Amino acid sequence: MSRSVGQVNGSDASGRIFILSDDNMADVRRPRRTRADLRQQLLESALVEFGAKGYDGASTRSIAKRVDAQQPQINYHFASKEALWEASVDHLFGLLAEALGELRPLDSDDPVVLGHALAEMLRRFVRFAAAHPELNQIMVHEGTEDSDRSRWMVDRYARPWYDVTATLWGRLRAAGITAPIQPSRVYWVIVGAASIPFVNASEVRTLTGDEPTAPAWVESHADDLIATLLPGLDEPARNARDAGRASSVGSGSSSQ
Repeated sequence: MSRSVGQVNGSDASGRIFILSDDNMADVRRPRRTRADLRQQLLESALVEFGAKGYDGASTRSIAKRVDAQQPQINYHFASKEALWEASVDHLFGLLAEALGELRPLDSDDPVVLGHALAEMLRRFVRFAAAHPELNQIMVHEGTEDSDRSRWMVDRYARPWYDVTATLWGRLRAAGITAPIQPSRVYWVIVGAASIPFVNASEVRTLTGDEPTAPAWVESHADDLIATLLPGLDEPARNARDAGRASSVGSGSSSQ
């Protein structure tokens, strides 16, 4: 039974007085969403749904329900399910571009400068993958078969990153900074190694007892990835963190 907490001075077309209760207080307190706010929320909900279930398994009704919206509101903002998918992928890669931001010049003739630029790119990508596991999820779902969506995503987003990574890697490998991985394949090594612990977060928790989304774990994973891929690059900050971790482990062992 609802508990009356007051009256609202107003009435509907029938002249009934509205009574606030536990059942409707949440609706009264909830701020009104603008159309732009709702569109943004639908995009973010769509990323979760498409990431978890793939395009064919995703439900626009579930996407709407997750943000307390109705199916017609999706139809208002997006002409079709495919239009929603494309808009959500555009949104996701836009967030990735913002996360990567301005990096050191990638056209430098100094391989050390290029190496540090790639290291920073890897670090920022790991952080993004931790916050947005749906990036790898969607890429895997769409990459398992040849389709218009897959080709659209590859041409629009994957190919530019592949080309930049392969070219940069080739120059750094010639300078002796990188691990001996072919430039034509390193793109998948980076994407997979950076993303999988966060896509398979439950597995990480079960196997290690660690929380892979914890900031310290994310930074440590980035350090490990950079050390593995760029063994010829000296990173003082990473070296200091490694020394600190080694000291902590040593202190813990000696105290037992």
